[in-house]
Amino acid sequence: MHEELQKEITTYEKRTPKSAEAHRRAEKRLPLGVASNYRTYEPYPIFVKEGHGSKIRDIDGNEYVDHNLCFGSLIAGHGHPAIVKAVEKALHMGTTFGMPHEMEWELAEEICGRFPIEMIRFGSSGTEVTMHACRLARAATKRDKILKFEGGYHGLHDTALVSVKPKPEEYGEESAPNSVPGGLGIPKGSIDNVVVASFNDLAGVEYRFEQHPNQIAAVILEPIMMNVGLCMPQAGFLQGLRDVTARHGALLIFDEVKTGAKLGWGGASEYFGVKPDVITLAKSIGGGVPLGAFGASRAVMNLISDHKVFHGGTFNTNRLSMSAGLAMFREVLTRENYATVAKLSKKLADGYRKTIAKVGLQAYVASAGVNGSLMLYPQEIRNYRDWLKVDQDLWRQY
Repeated sequence: MHEELQKEITTYEKRTPKSAEAHRRAEKRLPLGVASNYRTYEPYPIFVKEGHGSKIRDIDGNEYVDHNLCFGSLIAGHGHPAIVKAVEKALHMGTTFGMPHEMEWELAEEICGRFPIEMIRFGSSGTEVTMHACRLARAATKRDKILKFEGGYHGLHDTALVSVKPKPEEYGEESAPNSVPGGLGIPKGSIDNVVVASFNDLAGVEYRFEQHPNQIAAVILEPIMMNVGLCMPQAGFLQGLRDVTARHGALLIFDEVKTGAKLGWGGASEYFGVKPDVITLAKSIGGGVPLGAFGASRAVMNLISDHKVFHGGTFNTNRLSMSAGLAMFREVLTRENYATVAKLSKKLADGYRKTIAKVGLQAYVASAGVNGSLMLYPQEIRNYRDWLKVDQDLWRQY
């Protein structure tokens, strides 16, 4: 361990004794002492008491500028007035009914007006909506296999939890990576129906289609892979995927759970000028309240209308989520606000670049829309295997 890293850990432990105690207590009832595996890290996680705007305060009283913002779910920040007002109003009218209401149509109009989709259905999380998107694609093509990219994250269902963070001794050839389960409990049949390719490798994608002729229902990807910091698609990659999938009769699914609200007004389709067949949305579209959505053309979504594909959910379109979603799209995710945050993002990224140059660090800043990451590499990474080469101790120190 780097000496400087140990100093940072010592400082951390001195500042956060109440978090340490809270974590020890939580471990008795919660696996790893947390509610999601992504929230645990050594020596123990910070326990948060409150958040306002861009700041959070932990139970020890320390205040932080929150650059994480709930894994990208809070482009609006903590407790945005428009969201609070909308949710408070909804609370007094009933939290959820399990019956239709007009806000469903209103939010569907807002979303279909800015993304290239004709119909939409709602859920509560990114995992839900990517799961339904994959099922729709399989039904539309009458094929079983889904192609995803090594290192890509699309939630926690069986199709998605494959080759998320495979180890070098497991992942095989770069042109045809192995399908590696993300843990126990995933049926072998599910793993066999997930084909894995390397991000930014069009030739590899074509090769996988040739290996599995007329078997791949869809390609699913984050247009910018964000499970490895920030991995940008190389020029022509997304359009190439559009062409390859169309040629092989497969659907192209843009998982815009992270990019949909944080990349720009019209998400990745507008930003990159590529139109997918299916789009999934979640995280920031709810302003901090659980909300997800998946949409496609009328022809694809009619599989649900015709009772060929089943979709349901007791808490779908609950009034709190829909109120928050409407406030987000109408009052927060406006073109004017995107212009403002783009300036802030540039200012932050430029500041990082100056610091990198000043201290001579081997690193670069990846930035797109409101998404950004300090990448501790001498040159731009192109895929998951490039990302694995980072100095882990240096990253932890940062």
